[in-house]
Amino acid sequence: MILYLPSSAAAVITSVVLLCNDVPFSSSFQVQTPPTSSSRIPPPLSATTKQYHDNDRIKSVGGGIPVIPSGNCLLFDPDEQGKLQGTGALSDRISQGSSYALQPSALYEYIQAQAQADHVQTIIDNDTTAAVPTPATTTTAAAASPLPSSSSVTYSTTTTDPPPNAILHQSQHWLEHLTPKTTSNFAKPSKPLTATILARERLISPSAPGDIQHIVLQLPEGMQYVEGQSLSVIPPGNDPNSKKGKKPYSPRLYSIASTRYGDALDGKTISLCVRRAEYYDPVTGNIDASKAGICSNFLCDAAPGTKVDVAGPVGKTMNLPSDTDTDVIMVATGTGIAPFRSFLHRLFVEETVVRHMFGGRAWLVLGVPTSGGVLYREEIDSMLENAQPGQLQVDYAISREMTNTIDGGKLYVQHVITQNAAEFFERLDNGAHVYFCGLKGMMPPIMDALKKVAEEEHGLDWGDKLKGWKNNHQWHVEVY
Repeated sequence: MILYLPSSAAAVITSVVLLCNDVPFSSSFQVQTPPTSSSRIPPPLSATTKQYHDNDRIKSVGGGIPVIPSGNCLLFDPDEQGKLQGTGALSDRISQGSSYALQPSALYEYIQAQAQADHVQTIIDNDTTAAVPTPATTTTAAAASPLPSSSSVTYSTTTTDPPPNAILHQSQHWLEHLTPKTTSNFAKPSKPLTATILARERLISPSAPGDIQHIVLQLPEGMQYVEGQSLSVIPPGNDPNSKKGKKPYSPRLYSIASTRYGDALDGKTISLCVRRAEYYDPVTGNIDASKAGICSNFLCDAAPGTKVDVAGPVGKTMNLPSDTDTDVIMVATGTGIAPFRSFLHRLFVEETVVRHMFGGRAWLVLGVPTSGGVLYREEIDSMLENAQPGQLQVDYAISREMTNTIDGGKLYVQHVITQNAAEFFERLDNGAHVYFCGLKGMMPPIMDALKKVAEEEHGLDWGDKLKGWKNNHQWHVEVY
C-alpha cells in the first residue's frame, strides 16, 4: 500500500509512532512525501484529498492511516521546535526508512570534541587515567538560524567555541523519570540504611532565637527521592523510656529541602532544614538539657563524616503539580520552608526541562519571628532576580517587626493571606495548588481567617469551597 507522509503535525506523529513501535519500512510500504507549500498555508481540500477521509475506503484497506492535507507545519515544526536545529534529520529518517544512517551534526561533533578535550585535561590535571564524567549537556539554537551541516563545518577536538547560533546549557536530566511511587519506602524504619553527614551550616543570625541548621547528607546507595517527600532519621542509641531501655529510638521525619539532584547536583545527596529542639525552664529561663530533642540535637551537633541511620523517603501529597502551567502557592512557618526550597530550586534555579517549561506563577508566604530568622534569604533574592517578571512573588511575615493592616497587631502568615484574600481565592478557583508546611499551630488561625473571608466578603459556604479544592487535589498540608 502507499503511505503518504506529509510534513504536517499528524504525519510527524504517525511517523514517530511507526518508528517507536519498530514498524519496518519494507517493500510493502511506498513512502511518498507530497510537495509542501512554502507559505505553510494548507491548500483547500480537493476531491482527491477528500477520498482519504472516506471511512469506507479506510476500512477497505485494512484500517489504513488517515492523513490530512500536506504543506504546513503550523502545529509543530520538528526542525525549529523539536530541537533538531535545522538538520532535517527527522525528514531524512522518514524518507530513507530502514536505510537511514545517523549523520552527526556540527553541534554533535562539537559536544563530542569538547567532552574529549575535557577528558584529556582531566588526565593532565590529575595525572591519572581516570577521568571525571562530563556533565550532561542540552542544546538550543536560534530557530531562524539553522546550524551549518557537518559537511561544511569542522570543529577540532581542542575548540572552546560552540558552533554559530548554538547556546549550551549544563543540565540535569537523568532523574526526571522519578515519581513518588517509584522512590517511596526504599528503606523501612525496621531496616534502615546508613547515610553520611557531609556538611552543616547555621542558617539564622546570632540575634535570631534558637538554632536552625542546613544539613547535607550523602544518600545510601540506591536511595532516591523527589521534591515534597520526607526522610526518616533514626538517632543513635536506645530509648531509655522503652521497655528495659533496649528499643532503638523511633524515627523522626524531616521534610527534604533539596531537589532530587541534591545541592551537589549529582543525585547522591539530600538536604534537611533542622531546628534544634530546646526546652527553656519557665522559672529560670535557662535551657533544660534533659528535655532537649534527641534527634535534632544529634543532627545539629554532628561533625562531617558522622554516620546516620535513615529510612524512607515517604510522602505523596506535597508534590508539585504535573502541569507546569499551574500556579503554586506556598505558605510556611520556620523550617516549614524546607519542601518549598526544593520547589523553588526546581522551578527557578536548576537547568531542567521543568524549569524551562514552567509557565505558572509561584507565591511564597514565609513567617518568621525576626529578620535574622529569614531562612535561605540570599537564595530567594537570587531567584527573584532570575525569574521572569511577575512569575515569583515572595511575602514575609516577620511577626516581631511587622504589623498587619487588619487589627494593627503582629503580622503572621494568616494576615498576609487575608490581606491578599481576593488574589488567593482567584488563583485557587483558576486551578492553583496551595501548600502549607510548618508547626501544626499555624493551621487553625489560617482556616479561621479563610472561613471569615469566604463567608463575610464573598458570601461563600466555606465548607463547600474547601471540599471542592480538596477534591481537585489543590489543597496540600504537612504540619508537625
